[in-house]
Amino acid sequence: MQYFLFGSALCILTFSIRSLNGNSIDNKYHTFTTASSEDVYTEQNSNSMLCIDMRPQTTLDMEEILGLWYGNEIIMHTQGVPGVFHYESCVLIHLADVTQQMRAHMRDYSKNYNNRRSSGSSSVATRGATNQYYQQQYEHEISTTNYLRLVWSEGIDDLEYTFNYTDLNPGQWLNVGEQRGSLMAMNKYTQFSGTVQVVKAVSNQLVLTFCGNDLRSSIYTIVLSRTPQSLSEEELRSIRNLLSRRGLNTDTVRKVCDSAAAHVAKNVSSVLVLICGAVFALWKYF
Repeated sequence: MQYFLFGSALCILTFSIRSLNGNSIDNKYHTFTTASSEDVYTEQNSNSMLCIDMRPQTTLDMEEILGLWYGNEIIMHTQGVPGVFHYESCVLIHLADVTQQMRAHMRDYSKNYNNRRSSGSSSVATRGATNQYYQQQYEHEISTTNYLRLVWSEGIDDLEYTFNYTDLNPGQWLNVGEQRGSLMAMNKYTQFSGTVQVVKAVSNQLVLTFCGNDLRSSIYTIVLSRTPQSLSEEELRSIRNLLSRRGLNTDTVRKVCDSAAAHVAKNVSSVLVLICGAVFALWKYF
């Protein structure tokens, strides 16, 4: 009887590990960073769901951070069960400057809009000076606003964001328009509307905190490096401590591109399944 009880306990552990393996490794990661995630908000986090000033870097060489970055871990600040979870999915982020394209688009839009207003309207001439003033203001805004395209990729799927920022505050990126990409079709993706704050950008480290504008949005930070999985545990712990000092909860950590951990979990699960089957076979025999 005692062997049967011991075997039953192993079986329960088996199914627990298999469940953890399915939820923490095999799923696409980005589906867990949206407001539609089924994770439960904890009371500890419910009071800090609005964006806070993370004191983003005020000096930033944008040319240095453009290009490809590799995800090391993603820290959920407002939802999720505390713990460290492992994912096989690798997250890549590519940053590209699209300032000239966006400025050209904005100028074309402004020109077409003014042409439509002036067509067939005799009263426009009387407001010429006012319109010119607003046009100058608009042109100033266009010429002082920069644009950045961020593509978040997981395997063959991706999600594309567009942000704007100013030279006075290069570490604060404001979302422009809607996202697009194949990841939108997964897990009822909710459109992100908010900001990204550049918490840290030094040589091989880029730390970006995504913060939505409404209470339903997640707040999360992605930790990136120039080469795959090149940040040590000490460096990652230092980044988590930095986020904690700036007022964010760091109890839920999701490590990405962690194939070694996935392999171990699957092997352990397979062994326990064999033990479980043997226990039930013996129980049936006796």
